[in-house]
Amino acid sequence: MTSTLPGVELADRQGRFTEMRRRATEGPPAGPAQAEGPWIALSRELGAGGGELAIQLGAALGWRIYDREILQAVAAEERRDEWTLERFDEKGVRAFGEYIAPLIIPADPGQSRYLVDLTRVVRRLGCEGHAVLVGRGANFILDPTRGLRVRAVAPAADRAKALAHDLGLAPDKARRRIAASDAAQRDFVWQAFQREIEDPAGYDLVVHPRALGLPAAVAAILAAARAKLDF
Repeated sequence: MTSTLPGVELADRQGRFTEMRRRATEGPPAGPAQAEGPWIALSRELGAGGGELAIQLGAALGWRIYDREILQAVAAEERRDEWTLERFDEKGVRAFGEYIAPLIIPADPGQSRYLVDLTRVVRRLGCEGHAVLVGRGANFILDPTRGLRVRAVAPAADRAKALAHDLGLAPDKARRRIAASDAAQRDFVWQAFQREIEDPAGYDLVVHPRALGLPAAVAAILAAARAKLDF
C-alpha cells in the first residue's frame, strides 16, 4: 500500500512523533516534585510466572497490583477504548503503521501519544506508592532510587512448557507465542526507551520463580525491597 500523504505532511508527522517520544522518555521537568515510592516494578517474560509473583507480592505487602490496570487507566484518562490502545501495549510498531493508522481509525492516538500518556500514568502511580507495577517499562520510567526493579525470567523451553500446560496449547503453538511475546516486548522497550529489555543494568534483581519456587522468589524480592527502601 502506498501512502498518499504529501511529503511535507509526512515530515511533520515524523517530527511530532520524534518530539512526543522524547517527551515520553525524558526525565521530569526541574522544580519541586512529589516523592515517589515505595514501589516494585516487575518486568516478566511470558510464562516465567510473573503474574503469580505479582499477586503474591501484593498480598504479602498489602500493596495494589497494576498490570492491565495501567492500560485501563490510560484509556480512561484519555477517554479512549482499550482495544484502540491494544496495539501499543508492550508492543513495538512500525513507522509506516504509525503514520497510516490514524487515517484508518481516527481515534487511534499513535504510539508517541500513547507513550506520553503511559508515562504520565506510571509516574502518578509511582508517586502514590505502595504499588506493584507489572511490565509497561515502569522500571525505565520511574526513579530507580525510589523503588525496586525486578525481572522474572526462565528458559524459553520451560516457559513454553508452562504456557502449554496453563492454557492447554499445543507445544508448537506455545513456543511460537513465547517467541512472539519476547520479540514484541523487546521492540517496545527499545522504541520507547532506547534500552535493551534483557540488560541487567535495568534491574536491581533478576529472579527465576520456576527454579526457585514461588515462595522463595517472593521472599528474595521482599528482602531486597526492604533492604533497599528501608520499610
